[in-house]
Amino acid sequence: MRPASPSIDEIILRLLLASALAGLMFIGVALARTEPVRPAPIVIPPPDFALDLSDDGRDLVFSGTVDFGLTEALERLLALHPGVQRVTLDSNGGSIYEARGAVRVLREHGLATHVDGHCASACALVFVGGGLRSLGPQARLGFHGYSLPQHASYGLIDPRVEMKRDMAIYRAQAVAEPFIEMLATLPQVPMWYPARDELQAAGVLNAP
Repeated sequence: MRPASPSIDEIILRLLLASALAGLMFIGVALARTEPVRPAPIVIPPPDFALDLSDDGRDLVFSGTVDFGLTEALERLLALHPGVQRVTLDSNGGSIYEARGAVRVLREHGLATHVDGHCASACALVFVGGGLRSLGPQARLGFHGYSLPQHASYGLIDPRVEMKRDMAIYRAQAVAEPFIEMLATLPQVPMWYPARDELQAAGVLNAP
């Protein structure tokens, strides 16, 4: 007795399965021959500042943004040049986290700070980190406040906590409490540039 011939449905199903298997084999061969696509490398821009040793070896001269890497650069240069006594600053500001790191280094090494040109925002916090703090005749020291919209959301960062951390630095550097309280109520803009006598009275300046 002859076996029953497959029905038309079975033939179509077998053809479909064969086509599917052939397609999978083709895709597999193509993938094996294709070079894997690697994501483009992440390029981190270099720090946007300069930190140089003065000709007499007594000053570190900082200019540019208070950028990531400043704390490490300070530590590295101070290790190489233990005769440094002061850091001269010229900056519009930058990262408050790097400013705090710079303050720590300044205090650990007992360094003075000085400004001949312009120093504002995070740079002003670095300036206050110096033991002796002085300004040149044309220097400007700029501060802005931490006034924040009520009920604003800033993700994982609480600006009020950040403000308290910075206020603690001012207090540790013997800046007068009325000046600190004023900083906490200033608007973020415009920048406030206190007169020299105000800075001296508040203890922000403590050297000629």
